[in-house]
Amino acid sequence: MYALFPAAVALVLFTGLHAPAQPRSLDCAASPHRLELSPESPAEVKPVCINPDQPTTFLFDSPLVPESAEIQGRERFTDVAMGTRSVTLLPSKDLQPGERFTMVVRFADGAAPANASFSLVGHPAFGARKVEVFRHKRTVEEYQREIQEEREKSRQFAKELEQLRMQNGPGGLTGLIASGLMKLDSKENGVVTRTLDIATKTPRETIHAEKGISYRSSTTREHEGREVVRIAVAMVLRNPDPQPWSSAGAALERKGQEPRPARVFWQASPIAPDSGTGLFVVEWELTAGEAQGAFTVKAWDESGHRLILLNGVTFP
Repeated sequence: MYALFPAAVALVLFTGLHAPAQPRSLDCAASPHRLELSPESPAEVKPVCINPDQPTTFLFDSPLVPESAEIQGRERFTDVAMGTRSVTLLPSKDLQPGERFTMVVRFADGAAPANASFSLVGHPAFGARKVEVFRHKRTVEEYQREIQEEREKSRQFAKELEQLRMQNGPGGLTGLIASGLMKLDSKENGVVTRTLDIATKTPRETIHAEKGISYRSSTTREHEGREVVRIAVAMVLRNPDPQPWSSAGAALERKGQEPRPARVFWQASPIAPDSGTGLFVVEWELTAGEAQGAFTVKAWDESGHRLILLNGVTFP
């Protein structure tokens, strides 16, 4: 059983844990019949399956430079035919599975991307019959404008990264004070808490909160002249369901207002099934005025159906 200790939970209110998405492996057998090119990724090589029993035709929505197709290992193809907007390939009968060749074509209109590369992969069973290639064209001026916009974004990201670096400087109480997340004030000195009455708020036959504490911390920041505070709810959840529960999101709701997505939602691990328990913390950043009144805290799993609802939540 988890116990909620206000001082201890306060130290993790401003921490979020995020698992990086795992990249999916590309299967040649699932080679797409439609490919899209963009100026943002002109060097990206598009993989396409080829087979000696099946000619493969590339159809482009933009004109090609005549005879511009460059094919590595040209001798491994029985025939290569190039049109103004197409390239047809017939691999040699002795093409071996796993053989790879690079094909590069150049476009005739001068827009970006100026060329496209494809990885032709020999497969024992699958070969793309027709591959339609769509090109998101950009003029030089548009491309330069986009580069400038990306530079502006990079400067903004660098600024935000520096702010995060400062926030993640010292740890513990020193870190909260140094980052401005805990205000030095004789009246509101630190994180204040309130025990929540949640005994009858959620049905017991599904995932629900058994204990809860709300938190409020003054900060040194302002938004449009109004004091910014951080608020959070920490709860001990019990999961009677046969499946584990992991949060995919959380929101703070109040009638007549737009839901506020959680700035941070955190749990150490999935809550085990069959009456397992676990600590779950959610946090928001609002102005002091916005944090007044009663709210509903809602959290959900990946399916969106297994909800946690806490009604009548107030903050100190």
